[in-house]
Amino acid sequence: MTSPDDLPHEIVLRAQRGDHEAFASLVQHFQNRIYRLAYRLTYDAELSRDVTQDVFLRLHEQFHRYDPGRAFTPWFITLATNYTLNARARARIRRTVSFSAPNEEERGIDPADVDAPTADQASGDAEARAVVRRAIQELPEKYAVVVVLHYLEGLGVKEIGERLDMPVGTVKIRLYRARNVLREKLERLQG
Repeated sequence: MTSPDDLPHEIVLRAQRGDHEAFASLVQHFQNRIYRLAYRLTYDAELSRDVTQDVFLRLHEQFHRYDPGRAFTPWFITLATNYTLNARARARIRRTVSFSAPNEEERGIDPADVDAPTADQASGDAEARAVVRRAIQELPEKYAVVVVLHYLEGLGVKEIGERLDMPVGTVKIRLYRARNVLREKLERLQG
């Protein structure tokens, strides 16, 4: 089973066998998507750049674990998500997180690259996005990851469950609780 954004399976298999040109194609195909995912989970441009590079190094090291009988993209996004969450946790341990995160322009990021996936986001008010971004950043990690994957990456609860290796019911409960926590945080931040 492949999704429209999967690379041709032939390229993935060649990359897995060590073909450098195929691996370079794979990197080029996924690097922006991995960066956006990392940024949405960390809201730290520098960390997201580092994570993006590290994810491809990790892929190179772990490629032997990929089962060619399964779709590559979900497997790889799961690897990237897990690596990003671990990097986020390590970064939080090393420094105190600032809840007044600068917006994308202040970090030198084109907001269209981060927030462009939906028309609603593109037409949304920058200030409102900043408030939502701060609220998501304050969520406990177990809620933040399902919110990012569902609302920003557009994954369904079944896909999230598969990628995080958790039951669909757990994903639904976490989304429900995250919405309640977000609602409270947004009311507090706006009030």
